[in-house]
Amino acid sequence: MIIRFDKNIMIKNIIFDWSGTLSDDITPVYKAIMIVFEKFGVKKISLEEFRKEFELPYMNFFKKYNIGINKEEADRVFREAFNPTESKPFAQAKELLDFLHKKGTKMTILSSHPEKFLKNEVKDYGFQKYFMDVVGGVHNKTEVINEIMKKNKFDPKETAYVGDMTHDIEAGKKAKIKIIAICWGYQTKEKLSKEKPDFLIGNLTELKSIVS
Repeated sequence: MIIRFDKNIMIKNIIFDWSGTLSDDITPVYKAIMIVFEKFGVKKISLEEFRKEFELPYMNFFKKYNIGINKEEADRVFREAFNPTESKPFAQAKELLDFLHKKGTKMTILSSHPEKFLKNEVKDYGFQKYFMDVVGGVHNKTEVINEIMKKNKFDPKETAYVGDMTHDIEAGKKAKIKIIAICWGYQTKEKLSKEKPDFLIGNLTELKSIVS
């Protein structure tokens, strides 16, 4: 499945989201956030409800459930609760990154995942060689994406953002780059489709077709 909203595209640079896109970590993230809920006396929700309601910037998600917490405290509790050993790369991720790397595609990561965990996971997965830049701990990607573009000298006309959430689509639109939304992450195909990304794909190997 590839849904194309824009057929005029040439991609030489890709900014990847991490959680839910290349890294399968929804279960440990859900467990950690439920510990935040418990700590602040909020009733836990199901994984199904979490996937339906979770959003970025993540403090907006906590506000939905009236959790009286500031960002610093939320980050601290999450870091203490998160178990990185439960995260793993999606099955097709390495094959895709190998393909893009050999093709000469320039790649970076922009993620809200805590930078300490992010960099350790990139190393543990054996993905270090693929990325020019790895930036984590970003609360609002729309405020940072242009800095990533400028730092790595990415031409917007030749750059795409690959992510699994509506916030990723928003950030890509702000940077005036192409947006490839993926359907196996934190948000549903229906929710992503409403935001009109340039592409909506059902698995990582479909990204090869777009770049080729």
